Amino acid sequence: MTSPLSLTMRSTTHNTAGNSLLVCLQNDPPDWDFLDALLSELTVLPTLSEQALLFCRDLCAHLRAASDRLLASVTPQHAHRLLNVFTSVANIQQKVDGNTPSTLRHYVNAIEAGIRLSPPLSSGSTLTFRDIILASWFASFTFSTLPPTAEPSNVLDSIKHHASANHLPRFKDTSLALVHAVHDASDDFINAMLDPTTGTLPNVVLFPNQAQMLSTAIFASPHTTSDICDSVLHSGQSTYEVKTATSSALLTLARRIQEGASIADLGLDIPHCSNSALVLLLHYLALSLFPCASAFNDTGVILCNISSRAATDPPSVTSGRDVARLYYEKGLQIDPTHPHLLSNLGSLLKDAGLTTYAIGVFNYALQIHPELDIALVNMANTLKDTGRSADAVPYYLKAVTVNPGLVDAYCGLSMAMNAICNWTARDHWMTSVITICEEHLSEPRHQNVGILAGKSLDDWLLIVALATARPQCDHSLRKWVHRFRLFADVSCGRRPLLNEGSFLLRLIDWYRARKQHERYIGTYGEMLYCEGVSNSESVVAPAVMSFTSVLSSATSQKVPTVLPFHTFTLPLSSSAIRRIAHRNALRASHNIMMQISPDQVPSPPPPPVKRRINIGYVSSDFSDHPLSHLMKSVFRLHNSKQFCVFLYATSPSDGSVFRLYYEQGDFNFLDVSSWSNADIVNRIERDRIHILVDLGGYTKGARNEIFAARPSPVQISLMGYAGTLAASWCDYLICDSIACPVDLFARVQAYQKRDLEHCCQNSDIGVPVGEEGDPEAPCPNWIYTECPIYMPHTYFVTDHKQSYRHGDLSVEERAQTPVNKLWDDETKRRRDLRQALFPDLPLDVVIFSNFNQLYKIDPDIFSTWLRILARVPRSILWLLRFPAAGEVHLIQTAKAWAGDEIASRIRFTDVTAKDHHIYRCRVPDLFLDTSECSAHTVAADVLWSGTPLIACAWPGHRHKMSSRVAASLASATGFGEYMVVSSREEYEERAVALGNSMRHTLQPNGDTEASGDLLDLRRCLFLNRDTMPLFDTERWTRNLEKAYQIVWRRWVDGSMFGMCDDGCIWVKDDVDVPVRYSSSPGS
Repeated sequence: MTSPLSLTMRSTTHNTAGNSLLVCLQNDPPDWDFLDALLSELTVLPTLSEQALLFCRDLCAHLRAASDRLLASVTPQHAHRLLNVFTSVANIQQKVDGNTPSTLRHYVNAIEAGIRLSPPLSSGSTLTFRDIILASWFASFTFSTLPPTAEPSNVLDSIKHHASANHLPRFKDTSLALVHAVHDASDDFINAMLDPTTGTLPNVVLFPNQAQMLSTAIFASPHTTSDICDSVLHSGQSTYEVKTATSSALLTLARRIQEGASIADLGLDIPHCSNSALVLLLHYLALSLFPCASAFNDTGVILCNISSRAATDPPSVTSGRDVARLYYEKGLQIDPTHPHLLSNLGSLLKDAGLTTYAIGVFNYALQIHPELDIALVNMANTLKDTGRSADAVPYYLKAVTVNPGLVDAYCGLSMAMNAICNWTARDHWMTSVITICEEHLSEPRHQNVGILAGKSLDDWLLIVALATARPQCDHSLRKWVHRFRLFADVSCGRRPLLNEGSFLLRLIDWYRARKQHERYIGTYGEMLYCEGVSNSESVVAPAVMSFTSVLSSATSQKVPTVLPFHTFTLPLSSSAIRRIAHRNALRASHNIMMQISPDQVPSPPPPPVKRRINIGYVSSDFSDHPLSHLMKSVFRLHNSKQFCVFLYATSPSDGSVFRLYYEQGDFNFLDVSSWSNADIVNRIERDRIHILVDLGGYTKGARNEIFAARPSPVQISLMGYAGTLAASWCDYLICDSIACPVDLFARVQAYQKRDLEHCCQNSDIGVPVGEEGDPEAPCPNWIYTECPIYMPHTYFVTDHKQSYRHGDLSVEERAQTPVNKLWDDETKRRRDLRQALFPDLPLDVVIFSNFNQLYKIDPDIFSTWLRILARVPRSILWLLRFPAAGEVHLIQTAKAWAGDEIASRIRFTDVTAKDHHIYRCRVPDLFLDTSECSAHTVAADVLWSGTPLIACAWPGHRHKMSSRVAASLASATGFGEYMVVSSREEYEERAVALGNSMRHTLQPNGDTEASGDLLDLRRCLFLNRDTMPLFDTERWTRNLEKAYQIVWRRWVDGSMFGMCDDGCIWVKDDVDVPVRYSSSPGS
């Protein structure tokens, strides 16, 4: 049978085809079946010929011309078919021309037609899409002040009351439906609705029952009872079909906005309307017209990404994610087998820590939909994140088989297989992940294109002038003009490499940081400290509302599937690692700027009273966590006369002794885990924090939105994340010259080029584009956007000296004990423990070890270990079942690569408790570190026990801080030259030489005495551990305090913002390191 499209396109020209379509539209009634079939065929075609493209454009033009006549003549029983025509034509035009104003107008036409064709709404003045949106906003905001179970009649009464209470414009006729009243109201209505914090229309969180009543509230008269209203709006098959079609148009329009369509192209004329708020409102309205399972699912997904609280704030519901769960559950009441509702509910439960329930939901979903790819991936992710990587692999494999294009599955599969050292097809999976990552990194360059065009070049330059508070030198002014013009000139060949959204968000942070400083100087001058409590309020600059309207039209930056933490073990370039981190930073910035006004300048704290600086530490790990183990004493050791410490815990208590230590200690400790980001930001400002320290970075549970709001003048990354945050809101990185070579900092490179570019010494560093300092730049020769604070020995702090002595002598007692006795006692302890762990092992067998989680082991380093075992015949390799599933894969690999004999010399033991782990770290003779991601806390544990290690500082990993941490720790012992190597070849040779240096001599009394370079090195480490910098927590804290004082001075005097130096802070250590046993190994 010949299709309508082929019949239409059989004409010799597209004009003839268009004329036949025009005749169809002029018929009364039109041939709906013909139109439906034609539009359906055009919609499903994968590509359109040039002739078909011209025909489609003519079709759209004819429909626009005929729309008013069709609306006037269409019968009620055919109204929904006209709406479907509008929507289908919009979909076709979107396919042909993208999200143009004309395309979006077709969706708007469909929505307006749906309202006008659904009685009793057709009476009275002609309603517009704008009226519907504003009425929905007002009703939603009123709903949010009511209990979740409010009845429609109560809602209508409250709307009337709310208008009076909030001094909104009095409606001329209160007998009209709300939407008609809004239509008649003035534009003052919009201004009254603006959120005073953000300057935008509010992002309102509604409960499902409230959202379902939205259309009733806005379209019914206040004098209409809920029963009558419900019967009118829900009666009749034709009305039902119109509402269904209107709901579909609303959801499709929302999807187009989510894909990047500009709100300005809708012709709404509603200033300060953000994409996210409008999309959420469209979903509320759609499901109120037609409450289908898919609409509840889509609304839940949107709410999961909203950080603001539900306005009613009952104890059980505190965030958009909590309300999203209610939408998922409501949708499942309609369709208990809906695949995406089940998958999304499971993911939400998993993220809430309810993994058992999540796995149950996924199991149920996969019983019904065994090949549901997203449920397969979500099940796998849940298993992997709970330590069951081996169980996760089959789900990932099935997911990529079912859907080879599912990018999330490739990343998860690669990580899960690495976690258990299953290297089957490793190169294939890892190459796929890296390729996918690069594709994801290129996508945001096509987002938010043209958003800066909302202001003229002069407007942008005025903002720059307001922020710098001083005239720009000619060179600096030219650079600013060049930056803005790069985004204005769409034909520029460099344009595809630029990320306009990144520039805007970095510009906002740049502006807010400098205005914050200006407020401080305007109030207190360049006063570093003050003698008494200041009652002065910082001068509040009038808000210029420069960014709100621009940012409201921007979409949130997409983040790659590869998370920043994943980059620790992936062989990625410095540019890729930096951009992955930056995309996550941008998402945090966008999220918080949707909750607070970007034009609101952060309040600076007053000068420190009596030189006492307020330091705030933010972490989700004030619990039984490695970070807490390492930093436990730092907060107590701070000089309380010079520093006031505040601890903000973003995770709830785990009930551990570590959490109790913080909760009951003499700290300003505050559990903010249940607070919104905006509330935490406000509290930090009220606490007058001068320096805010991020102990989480991009680790699990981090709340980077807090830092993106910049509640503190100086913000620093420390310890929690071994890498760049690539965030404009992170000013400094605590590091050392081994972990972070100085030439890899953007500020250093920019300063070195300053003279070549004739840059003024006092010029502001600005917001770079396509150069050093722009995280999106493809430059491979730098990675860090922060300025470095170089600690004198290592950036890594430890608490072993205070917390892990295990019944050993105190520091004072050790200092009074003869060296030989200390060593003899340690030798006996070590021998006894070795015998208990490996009773079958002769004393002359060398024990190599690695206690990292197995995901850090890669094929290259493992093959090196196998060669070391082969070259040191009397040796074993001790690894942990971390996880247990990795043992079988490593043994199989060893047999395949090195034979059964070598494989038989690999020993595994279970993971043990922290205290016992540190105690037994003394047993190995030599710890062999991993190369792509080194040992961090484990390296400190090993060195504290006196066990030497081989640490990697390879040139190929210079840009990866995470790969150089062990080298930093080894150097801070004072014996780094014997443990740090710079190549794979040197690694192997050093390990073999130290292993083969061991000699065991039988003494006359029958004992065996060991000797050799490796034992000498152990003796050096053990006897000096109480005095070496690595374990001197108090010394490390004093050095950190020096850094805090320097960065505060640099902020006050403004040098932090300018190009007067390279931005590096080198902390000097005033204490000499005594060495009690200085004989070097081999002497």
